[in-house]
Formats: sequence, C-alpha cells, structure tokens
Amino acid sequence: MKIRKGCIVDLVYELKDTHGEVVESADAQDPMTYLHGYGEIAPGLEEELDGVEEGAVLEIELPPEKAYGPYNPDGIVAVPRSEFPADAEIVPGDWISVQLQQNEDSDEVEDIEMKVLEISPEAITLDANHPLAGQKVTFDIRVIGVREASPDEIEKRQAETDGDE
Repeated sequence: MKIRKGCIVDLVYELKDTHGEVVESADAQDPMTYLHGYGEIAPGLEEELDGVEEGAVLEIELPPEKAYGPYNPDGIVAVPRSEFPADAEIVPGDWISVQLQQNEDSDEVEDIEMKVLEISPEAITLDANHPLAGQKVTFDIRVIGVREASPDEIEKRQAETDGDE
C-alpha cells in the first residue's frame, strides 16, 4: 500500500543533523508511528513520503524551512528570575517547560519547551527555537508499515493534536 492522507505509517529511521550526527532514531521494535496528512511530522518529510510504498528505503535531506524552520533570534528571551521558583534547580543546557499566555485578553496558556542558555541573578535567558532549527537535516528511513486509519483513529489523533496547540 502507498502512503497517502489518512494512513497510519510505521517508520524505522535515523535523523541526522547538519554534521551527520544521529540525534534521534526509531527501530523496528519501537517504530515511529504517525497519521499521514495531518501535520504530525515535519512538513517536508510528510511531503517526501506521500505516495511511497511500504518497504521503501529512503534518504531524505531537508532544508531548514521544510524541516524544523529557520533559526529565529526573536526566540531568545530573558525572563526575570522572579518568574521562577526560588528553589528551582535550573542549569544552562537544560530544557524546561514554560507556560506562555496566548495574549493579554485570553486566559489560554501554551506549554512550550525552551532551552536554558544563561542564568544571572536578574534573569534567565531562554531559547524557544527547536534544537534543529536552522539546520539541514537528513532522514534515513525504512517504511515498515502502511495501513488505512479508522475514522476513530483519525478523530482521536486530531483531538490530541488540537490539545497540543
């Protein structure tokens, strides 16, 4: 079966950064499973996998804009130290979950992961960019499963995705 919108796809893969270092992987015992056509994976990767058959082995190279986006200097923010618990054990290099208010008129908050860049007595400097933002990445992929998703699976995954936004 070929990959198309509404298919559940199982992948064995290695994701490599610009330097060729493996930064993420999934094997046949614990493959990456996603719903094709619903934005669950990088847009360029989903585009490249569209129409590919089960069993295919691919090397897919993606530029930043089709993978994890360009590096955005505006993603670096200094948060007053007083916004964090006094006993918080935070060190540069850590990834922490930060709640951001959508806008001043809304009570909606969004949890995002941010990397701690620097700590001073006055502020903690955080980076909201994806770790691979601005990098060309390469996926070495083997498609090990393709099947039609049930309407319930599609509905459940859409509800999960809507909850993440």
